[in-house]
Amino acid sequence: MTTSRSAAPEPEAGGSATGKGLEGWGTPALVLGVVAAGTAWFLGWVGMVAGLAAVIVGFIGARKAFHDPDRSGGAALGGLVLGLVGLIWGAAIVVPAMLGIGTFGEGLTLDQCMQQASGQQEQRMCATQHLDEYQTRFPDRNNS
Repeated sequence: MTTSRSAAPEPEAGGSATGKGLEGWGTPALVLGVVAAGTAWFLGWVGMVAGLAAVIVGFIGARKAFHDPDRSGGAALGGLVLGLVGLIWGAAIVVPAMLGIGTFGEGLTLDQCMQQASGQQEQRMCATQHLDEYQTRFPDRNNS
């Protein structure tokens, strides 16, 4: 004897029968967070962009998990935290480079700093770090 099944859709088969829309924000957040935290150490821009995306996706995933007791927001929170790490560390690398501030030439005299400078940007950093000595030795270049 065979039994007939009910005509209700199976929620496990399609995933869309539950009416929750997009599922799984945690895994993309975690992947983006790992990429952000992993690349921010040597590629600051990539870490910042991936970190920002991980924070946004992780926040959305954690928010959805908070409102739905059937979801676990662990991966979304992990992605959010790793995204913040990548975003902050990437900014710590990129912002000083953009502003021209850094540790190049510290602890050296103006002459030593200028000898080690490999470009115009590093020469400007030397002049900024040794401003008094630079202005005394080169009074005609003060306004350039």
